[in-house]
Amino acid sequence: MPTDIILAVFASSGFWAFVQWLINRNDGTKRELQTISEDVKRLSEKVDKNAAVLARTHILRFDDELLNGMEHSQEYFRQQLDDIDTYNEYCHDHAEFRNSYTTIASEHIHDTYKKLLEKGEFRKEAI
Repeated sequence: MPTDIILAVFASSGFWAFVQWLINRNDGTKRELQTISEDVKRLSEKVDKNAAVLARTHILRFDDELLNGMEHSQEYFRQQLDDIDTYNEYCHDHAEFRNSYTTIASEHIHDTYKKLLEKGEFRKEAI
């Protein structure tokens, strides 16, 4: 008897319409998730690119300050070295991104940092 009821439910067009609705809904959900995933990927790429551009701006500004005789603390140099790493990593992973802007500036920052480190002549940080 219960088998007859189950077969009757499976045979009904309402049940199959419901199953089809679930399948279509699932396919729609998959498409929506795919779209969301692609949007998140594009957003992540944009955030990474913006971080690289900001790092490049910091590097060039800092090098300009050094060229104009401004003194900086060791901590500020370290922040710039972090920016150089961030920028170089992005450039390494994104060959299409222009990276010639900071090559000489980065070398100058590294050289200046080494000289000041050897001499211990960083600007003293404000307390």
